[in-house]
Parts: sequence; C-alpha cells; structure tokens
Amino acid sequence: MAIRKQIILNIRRDDVRVALRENDELIQFYIERGDSLSSVGNIIKGEIISRREELNAVFVDIGYGTPGFLSLNDLFYSMPDKKGNEVGTKLLVQVRKEPYGTKGARLTTFIAIPGRYLVLLPLRKTIGISRNIKNRQERKRLRDIAREICPVGMGLIIRTLASGKDVNTLKSDLLELKKIWENIKKKSKTESSPSVLWEDEELPIRITRDLLDDSVSEFVVDSKDAYKKIKEYLTRKNSLLLDRVKLYEKSVPIFSHYGIEQEILSIFRRKVWLKSGGYIVIDRAEALTVFDVNSGKYRGKKDTEEMIYKTNREAAIEIARQLRLRDIGGIIVIDFIDMRDKDNERKLIEKFKSCLSRDKARFRAVSKLSPNGLLEMTRERVRRSVTKRFVEPCPYCQGKGHVLSPPYLFSKFTSWLEREGRALNNARVRIIANPRVAYYFETEGGKTLEHSCSVNNMYIEIVKKEDQPIELVKVLTYKNGEIITEEI
Repeated sequence: MAIRKQIILNIRRDDVRVALRENDELIQFYIERGDSLSSVGNIIKGEIISRREELNAVFVDIGYGTPGFLSLNDLFYSMPDKKGNEVGTKLLVQVRKEPYGTKGARLTTFIAIPGRYLVLLPLRKTIGISRNIKNRQERKRLRDIAREICPVGMGLIIRTLASGKDVNTLKSDLLELKKIWENIKKKSKTESSPSVLWEDEELPIRITRDLLDDSVSEFVVDSKDAYKKIKEYLTRKNSLLLDRVKLYEKSVPIFSHYGIEQEILSIFRRKVWLKSGGYIVIDRAEALTVFDVNSGKYRGKKDTEEMIYKTNREAAIEIARQLRLRDIGGIIVIDFIDMRDKDNERKLIEKFKSCLSRDKARFRAVSKLSPNGLLEMTRERVRRSVTKRFVEPCPYCQGKGHVLSPPYLFSKFTSWLEREGRALNNARVRIIANPRVAYYFETEGGKTLEHSCSVNNMYIEIVKKEDQPIELVKVLTYKNGEIITEEI
C-alpha cells in the first residue's frame, strides 16, 4: 500500500509546531519555542577551558552555561601539545547534539553547512552520496558532478533531493553555501569567544529543506507569512514541488482540524494499546528506554503462538512509530513476548527493520532476539526528545514521576483560546493556576495574552492558588457576571 505523507505546519506567536503524518497517523512532531530554539547545527567560536585525558576530550566554553564536549577524534587538526597547555585555545566548533540532562552539547570541528541539495564541508576533502540514492548510474553521475564543482580544499555531501537535478541547480545551491562560509570566516576574525557565528534556518525553512520531497503529498501551512517564505525558498531552489504547499485558511485551528491535538497527548502516555488487545509499556531513564510488550486483554488458548506473533508484530510497528514520534535516542531495550517458533522470530525482526528503514535517525542494526526475547539497539540522539521538552520532574513525588511543564500548559491554553475564537468576544476569563504556572502565564505568555485580549475584546485575570496541582489549570469564562463555561 502506498504511503500518503503530509506535513502540517502551525505558526503561533510563541511557538512553531510541525506534524509529519503517514496515512493520517502522526509519526513525528517538532516544536520550537522562542525561549528554547534548537542549537543543533550552530557554528560557534569557542574557547577550550579544560582537557580530560581519560576521556580523550576537551571541554569548550560555547556560551551555553554548561561547557560543550569535544572528543579529540572530532578535531580536524592536532592540539598544540599533549600536556594540557592548550587551555585558552580558540577554535570553531559546530553543535552536533543538544545538551542532555547534566551533559553539555556534543561538538565537532568538522563543520557541515546544509543546503537543499548539498552539504558543504569547508574543512574536509571528501565526497559523499546519500545512501538513499540507490541507482548506481545516478550515484556515479552525481559523484562526477560533485568532483567537478567541489571547491579546492573542501568537500561535499550529495543529499537525497539532488537526485535528477542538473549541474546548474547544484552549482546554485553550492554558491549560497560558499557565501555562508565566507561570512563565518570573516566573523570569526572579529568576534570574541564565545559567540555564535552562524545559526541554521528557522524551523519552517528547515522542514521544507529537509523533509519536503516527492514522497510528501501535501505541505499545509496556516501562516501567510510562512507560506510566502516557503514558496520563495522553493522557487529559488528551482523545486518542482511548489504546488504541494498549500495555505490553510479555515477558522478551525489547523491542528484541531486534522485531529493532531489529541494525537499529541499520546506522546506522554506510559501505556500504548494495540489493536490486538495487547499493549506496550514505555519506561525511560536518562540514557535507556525500555519497551515492554504485553498480551493484555487476550486470554484465549487456541492458536496461542500465532496470537503472540500477531501481538509482537503490532508492537514492532508501533515501537518504530513511537521512536520517531517521541524522538527517543540512546540505548533501547525491547522485551517482546516469548515465541517458540524461530521462523516467527525471524519474520518479526525483518518487519521491525523494515519499519525502522523510514527513520532518518541512525540506529545500530537489529540482528536477533536474546534467549529471553530481548532486543537491544541504539538510536542516534541529536535533540532532546519531545517528552523531555514538555515534562519536568514532579515536585510532589521527589522526582520519581513527571508533570506537564508550564510551557506545555500555556501551549494547551492558547490552543483553547484559538478553538473558542469568537465565543470569547466581550468575555471575562479567569485562570486559576499553581503559582509557578501562573507566573509563566504572566511573564513568558504575557504578550500573547495581551494580543488575545485585544483581538477578542476580552479581559483575562490570572489567579494564583497555592494548593492548586501544578498540572491543573482551571479556566472560567464569564459574561454579564455569570459563569458560562468551566474548563480544566
């Protein structure tokens, strides 16, 4: 069955949200808030502050509070000496992975500047071709073009979208990347350290650049400004996909229209039910995620082996989806239900590998189950997972569990404002919240609330309540002094 892919882009005052769907099912979700933009890809002039011989690494001040970690294997040149006297050395680094927990950002000096069709490697003499380009003749054609146009002393990676593109299109992309690199070099000579010399494109353009390809049937955007920028970007890149970008202009909020708001809630659930009646339990530690597959509601005695295989197969499909949806990285252990049939075990592994093949993140090859039905794998962690962005340690259980964070609760409240729309005209809205949540609404959310009040001619009052559970935000709507709605 052909896979129908959609990209849904929601632009709001405080955040940008992106949903990637396959056959009307959410498989990936991205969000960037103004106060927590992704740092991956940033190119920074940093300064070495210490060297750790036992780690074969140095720590670099990049201005993020926690020093960045730079393995000596990620240096394209040797350090001044082996005695640790390189402290104070200034160098260009690029963020490979966001800070995670107590760990600082993972850095590299092998700079890579991405375009739509090419990635410029200004400090590395190498030519690479995307592994997703399978045709041998096309790979050879693109490699020959890359060798022809590659600047002296630099390298190039040919991206998947370059397939079928002519030399002039690739040259145009390369010209933009070279200009970016020249500007970075100029700034590096005048800027002090630490300082960010280059940041990647804003999220709507990054999504367009990295995800919009022939497999996407439509890219729906609810902002006229973002829609215009995306169209201009694709026109500049001579893209044939312009007609797949569509402006959403209905009154119902875009994520509500497509049912995405409800799907997002599933990201935070510990238990995920399967169609067979089985379920998966997901438990996470800082560097480890465990998926436990259970037979659940099925209690039959006939065809037990076949039912176990069916449950495991459904679980394998769902786990591959959850890895992408929650953007889970690190060590992953899956406890499938024990199977006696080795042929079923082989088919299960092949199905799981097939589902993982659509994941852009790198993972260690899956080979076989352990005697106890365990499968161990690793998946590349680049950014903090969605759940890490929206939950925080629970103050009521000394960190044993999690509660939704104030930014997420505010995001939910703004979704409610959008959904209610005209019903709030001339209304008085009272928000009753825990002091921590109320403070976030007043400070970080203040401008958005002021804007909503102005647009809807309404008044918003925020009431702090000490004994209010942190996840419980009560919203009362008044008109003519009477309560007309009460929401939790």
